[in-house]
Amino acid sequence: SACTSAGGPDAARLVRALGLLVVRVPGPVAHAFGADLGLRPGNDGFALTFDFPDEATYRAWDTDPEHERIRRELIVPLITGAHRVQLRLP
Repeated sequence: SACTSAGGPDAARLVRALGLLVVRVPGPVAHAFGADLGLRPGNDGFALTFDFPDEATYRAWDTDPEHERIRRELIVPLITGAHRVQLRLP
């Protein structure tokens, strides 16, 4: 999940940046992202998930130069931090 200071314009900009990432950098077979619904106090402001067919595809996607550029220029400036988890789905 990405921690944002608030929803609103920053969340909308984050959605646009992630949409650009999906279009420009191949790899994920499924994805979802969006601002927290605010149903429970203390949640982060934004969450995202990307599913990959295997670890090699994830690693190639994560180190892709265009991915790194989008992350550095468009995503990192909008977030206050991130919590990352990689897990293997059955």
